[in-house]
Amino acid sequence: MIGYRLTSKNKYSISKLYPLTKGILFNNLDELIYNLKTNEIEKSKSCCFKVINSKNIIIYSFMTLQRPEVSKEINILRNNFKDLILIAGGPHASGAPEDTLKMGFDYVLVGEGEITLPDLINKINNNQYIENNVIKGIPIDSFKGYDEIYPLAPIEITRGCPYNCRFCQTPQIFGKNIRHRSIEDIIKIVKNMKDIRFVTPNALSYGSKYATKPNLEKLEELLKKLSIFKERLFLGTFPSEVRPEFINEDTLNLIVNYCDNKYLHFGAQSGCDEMLTHIRRGHTVNDVINAVDLCKKNKLMPKVDFIFGFPSETMENRIRSIQLMKYIIKKNGKVHAHYFMPLPGTYFENEKSTELDRETIKILGSMAKKGQISGSWTHQYNSTKVEK
Repeated sequence: MIGYRLTSKNKYSISKLYPLTKGILFNNLDELIYNLKTNEIEKSKSCCFKVINSKNIIIYSFMTLQRPEVSKEINILRNNFKDLILIAGGPHASGAPEDTLKMGFDYVLVGEGEITLPDLINKINNNQYIENNVIKGIPIDSFKGYDEIYPLAPIEITRGCPYNCRFCQTPQIFGKNIRHRSIEDIIKIVKNMKDIRFVTPNALSYGSKYATKPNLEKLEELLKKLSIFKERLFLGTFPSEVRPEFINEDTLNLIVNYCDNKYLHFGAQSGCDEMLTHIRRGHTVNDVINAVDLCKKNKLMPKVDFIFGFPSETMENRIRSIQLMKYIIKKNGKVHAHYFMPLPGTYFENEKSTELDRETIKILGSMAKKGQISGSWTHQYNSTKVEK
């Protein structure tokens, strides 16, 4: 049996891999345990002379924030099913493979899994020798041949990121090599969708060779062709956010003309140019202000992300972020604030979050009570170093 532990947090990654191996999707641990016990009973009833595939392979994909919950589930499975084979992938496994093995997994896939996961499962089922427990995933050259998505989820249209944000796992997992799904392949998938949404590091980079500036011609071709099939089409809304410096009159004109957006989602991360340079964000505060003003002009609500508690962050840095947040709110924008968490595999993985001062927490709390901001910034996460 091949099984996938499906959650609301890993649906997008599982939906790309499940069609390649098939199997059973488990929405909770109880379902998984019941199926494993039933499978063991069926095996015990089978004739001892009959050749059967007795291997139970369960696949997890999870982020670092889900590690405690996943660890509890793995302990339960290990204590009840001794012959179970557990495979892990996703952001945490890719950033901290040795730590993931210590959680109780048999194999860890680092990076992309479309090619490597089916090959690994085939080797396990055929009792072939597997040299390492940590396996580097082979990147796909293009999306061609990976058109099936199940469970139905937003379409991944771009993979890879050329930027080096020190807090982000995306370029560490998928690399800097930019790959776009062809418009023809996207059309094949969207014919069965009512609302068309995308997964991409930067929606406005679609079609751009290096993803460092918009390719207006390719963007318009994509949106124009998709507008024929869609009931509703969204670009630059979760989970396909954009970068602020990509927001200009031309890109917004495409969104206004072809999409059903009410808002545009992008990350500022800080309101201080010094901090933006420190985290290698690749844009300036003025880029954010310009993006907010253009959204307002084009009747799109700007939804902007901020992170507090970066390593080496000062109170002055935070004051500037709050000033920018207040500017966004005056423009009828929305702000979502996060507390920094050092993620494995990133440049900041061994750094500690900077504890927020009481005044900052008080100001953010007051803004939240007024409904001006949302998010979580009081979680004081202290990094525990994990083995890579």
